[in-house]
Parts: sequence; C-alpha cells; structure tokens
Amino acid sequence: MPKIIGRFYLKHTSNGNLIGEFSNDHSAEISTESCDLRGNANGYVGQYHSTWQENGNPFFADLEITHKPNTNNKIFTLKWRGASNFDGEGMFCDDILIGDYHSV
Repeated sequence: MPKIIGRFYLKHTSNGNLIGEFSNDHSAEISTESCDLRGNANGYVGQYHSTWQENGNPFFADLEITHKPNTNNKIFTLKWRGASNFDGEGMFCDDILIGDYHSV
C-alpha cells in the first residue's frame, strides 16, 4: 500500500475529548476525526480512542499523544495504532494542536 502523508488539527472539548479535521495526499476531501479520552490527560498528552471515516468506511485506532523529547514541551508526538498505523508531530496554534502525519 502506498505511503499516506497528511495534516490535521485537533482541539479539546469541554469534557477532555478531541475533535478535529484531517486531509491527506490520497483524498481530495477534508474529513473529521474524534478522539475519546481514556483515563486522565495532562493537557493534550494522554491516551485516546480515535475514530474517523474515509470513503464512507469507519476506522478506529488508539491514539497516544506525548511530548517530544528535548523540545521544552512545545512539540508533540502522536501515534495512531490500529488497523491503520500513523506517526505524526504537532504544535500549538491558539490552543489548537496542528501537525502532520504519515503511515508507518
């Protein structure tokens, strides 16, 4: 399967979950993603159940957001693991986590 390269934004809901949108080089669409918090989070850092659709098909993955080492907690590492696996990095813009991702 060809490698996927994309971009995203995620923002907090008042309940600690995440909602956002993404696009990638395999689609002309901008799609939604929602992430339900699992346990506790420290800001965006935490474990989530992520859900999104592509071409009408649902996808699910566990999402882990951590601080990237040696970045003074300004850059984040994201790992989606499930039927599809992606790695990404993000940063804040006006309290919204924005970044890029790629398939692994």
